[in-house]
Amino acid sequence: MTADLERRLRVLEDEAEIHRLAARFSDAVNERDLWAFGRLWADEDAVWSIGPPLTSRAEGRETIVGLLESLYKRERYFMQMTHTGVVTLDGGRATARFVVREHGCGDGTYYENLAVYNDELVRQAEGWRFAKRSYAYRFLSQKPVDEEAFKVTGNHPGEISQ
Repeated sequence: MTADLERRLRVLEDEAEIHRLAARFSDAVNERDLWAFGRLWADEDAVWSIGPPLTSRAEGRETIVGLLESLYKRERYFMQMTHTGVVTLDGGRATARFVVREHGCGDGTYYENLAVYNDELVRQAEGWRFAKRSYAYRFLSQKPVDEEAFKVTGNHPGEISQ
């Protein structure tokens, strides 16, 4: 009975930690916190891919952070919201799928979408990390708008604890 309870508790803890990891991803992106963003990835073998129609791919933590930094140059305002997620655990590995909504704008550009992240995760000494994140667009609009957006400076007072 105690072993079963411990196993069920471990499952709940792992699922909650993976949901927090996805939330920290959006928070780092929204706050333009490249340092926090880099800490979310497993290691130098990690892969971040964005599917068509705006295809991008980066392998290795440093290259992944560089890709995000280049995306910031296109949009002076950008916001990502992570919604529901489904997690499947398999020991020290997991898969997950999260629904995401994003919108942003740059000089004369506009970007709004709905998408799904398909994730492969690995448990490391410091906790769960993304081994692979694959972004699949479900809806994309790039129509110009007249709304006003406000630039994020990237000045973050510190990392949010887990």
